[in-house]
Amino acid sequence: MPLTDADAPPSTNDVHYVVYFASGEPSWCPDCRNALPALQNVFGSESAPTAYIIRAGTREEWKGNPNNKWRKAPYNVNGLPTIVRIENGKETARLGDIEGQEESALRKLIA
Repeated sequence: MPLTDADAPPSTNDVHYVVYFASGEPSWCPDCRNALPALQNVFGSESAPTAYIIRAGTREEWKGNPNNKWRKAPYNVNGLPTIVRIENGKETARLGDIEGQEESALRKLIA
């Protein structure tokens, strides 16, 4: 299934992925821009697992802002992009901003 924009992570029990990503087109975040090819290769086909993109905010809303809601519990996102695997409503794995740019790491996450 293609990457799908969402306002919040879904509350389903199926296995799915949440990609916390910088807002903007193109994104202001260089790590997010670097991650796009790998994310599209892994999640872009119709047979791929479901991945929801959550836009964490503009540069001003994200950088140095400890009050950004995605930085707080239960999300606890410290860098962008962050990719989280959810199973039965619980986080089971997470890739941070560096690993989230690597197709091989993304493929291990969905294996």
